[in-house]
Amino acid sequence: MKQLLFLGVMLSVSVCVYSQTLVKEMENADTRFIPGVYMKNGEAAIYFSSDEYGYGSKGYAEIFDFELKPIKKFSFDYFHPYTVYESRQSTGTKELTKTLTRENGMWIDGIPSTSDMEARKEAFIQMIYETEGVLNPVLTPDYLSSNARIDGTAIYIGMPVSNDSWYEYPEYLKSVEYYLNPDNKFGYACNYATIVNLYNGDWTGYTSYQAPVRNLIVAKCCDVANLNDWNGGLYLPFSQTFFNDDEKFEYVRLKAEIAEGANGPSASIGGGQDAAEYLFGITSSDRDGDGEIDIRTTYFGLHISGIEIVTEDGNIVYSIPLAADCADTPRVQIFKSDNNILAQIEYNWYNPDNKYTHTTRFYRIDKTSGVAKVVGEETKVSATPNPASAGTPVILTIPDGSNRYVEVSNLNGARMASYNIGPGSSQVSVPTTNLTSGMYLLTVIIDGKKVDTCKIIIR
Repeated sequence: MKQLLFLGVMLSVSVCVYSQTLVKEMENADTRFIPGVYMKNGEAAIYFSSDEYGYGSKGYAEIFDFELKPIKKFSFDYFHPYTVYESRQSTGTKELTKTLTRENGMWIDGIPSTSDMEARKEAFIQMIYETEGVLNPVLTPDYLSSNARIDGTAIYIGMPVSNDSWYEYPEYLKSVEYYLNPDNKFGYACNYATIVNLYNGDWTGYTSYQAPVRNLIVAKCCDVANLNDWNGGLYLPFSQTFFNDDEKFEYVRLKAEIAEGANGPSASIGGGQDAAEYLFGITSSDRDGDGEIDIRTTYFGLHISGIEIVTEDGNIVYSIPLAADCADTPRVQIFKSDNNILAQIEYNWYNPDNKYTHTTRFYRIDKTSGVAKVVGEETKVSATPNPASAGTPVILTIPDGSNRYVEVSNLNGARMASYNIGPGSSQVSVPTTNLTSGMYLLTVIIDGKKVDTCKIIIR
C-alpha cells in the first residue's frame, strides 16, 4: 500500500514538472490558465499580455496554447471620460460699483425741512462738525462743506478714509459718506469699486481626457458544485466552460456609454462666498459679475447601465442591469451550480436622494432567458451633500455596530482626521472646514474592521 501511494505521488510530481516544461516564455508577458476544452484535453490554453488581467493598452488580448500557437485574439472597447473647459474671451474692462448703507437708528431734531435743501445741508454739516470734529481734526467746516452734496432729497458728506480703515471690505473701499435722508435719519454709506475684465467675447477652450476605461471586467468566478476544483473561485477574463460547454470563449463586459455629467459631478472651483461675490457678483464662473456664465466645465463620464456576459463573437449570453448613476467600475462575482447562476455585484452610485451610496446586489440568472432578477440588496454607507462646499459638513449614514469611527483620508491614503460615532447613532457629521478642494475617502471602521469606504468631493 505504501509503495502504491509513493508511486502515485511520484507520478503526480512528474506530471506537474512535465506540464511546467510545456510553458514557453514570452517576453514581458504574464501566464494565466483558462478553463476550457483545451484544459480538458490536456492542452491547457494560456494567454499572454502586458498586464495581469490578460489585456494591455493596445485594446486587445491574445490567447495562445502551451507551444505559443495563437488560438484567439479579442478586441475590446475603450471608454475615454473627458472634461471640457471653456471660457469667454475678454473684450475690454469695466468698473463695478456697490454702495452699502448703514443707518445708526437715530433721528435729527430741529433741522430744516426738505423744502430748503441748502439750509438743511448747512445744518447737517454743523451737526457732523460738532459731533465728529472733536475726534477728527481733519473734519473742519471748510472740509465738510467742500465734500457735501445734495442728491434729490438726501444729503451726503464725504469722509476721509485711511488705509487702516475699520470699515468692511477695505480692499475695495473707495469712499465713505455720511448721509441724511428725508425722514431725518442719518448714517453712513460705503462706496466700493473695482476694475474687471469684461468677458463677452467668443467661447474658447480645451478638452482634458482622463484615463481610458476598458469594457472588459475580470470577474471572480466560483463553481459551487466543484469547489475543490476551483479552489474557491478564480478571476477569469475568459472561459470556455464556466458559462457553457461550447467551443467559444465567454467573457464579462460593461454595458456603458460616455454621457454628459455621468459618473460624478462637473468640476468646480471655489468655496464659500467672498467679498468680490458679495459686493459685485463675481464668482469663479462669472468673472465680470454680469450675471452671465463666462467660464464653464462640463464633465463627460462613464454611464454604466449593466453587466453583460458575451461570447467571443459578441452574442449576449446573460444581461445584468444595474442602478442608474453607477459611479465606479463594479466588482463582480459569479457563482455557478448545477441549476443556477448567481451574481454578486458591488458598486457605488448616487441614489435618488443624491447620496453617494455603496450597494451590493444579488442576482439570480435564468439560464433559459438570460435575464437576471434581483433577489437581494445591501446598502452600507451613503454621504450627503456630495459634492459639498468647503465648510459644509458631510452627513454620513452608517450601519449599526459598536466601537465605530470614521477616518478621513486623501486619495494618497494620508489620514486627515478621525471621528467617533456615538452608540445608537445612524449618522455622523464630518466637518470639511480644513479640507481643500478635491476628493477624499471616508472609511467606516467597526470593531477594528473596515466596513466600507465612501468617496466625497469638496469644492
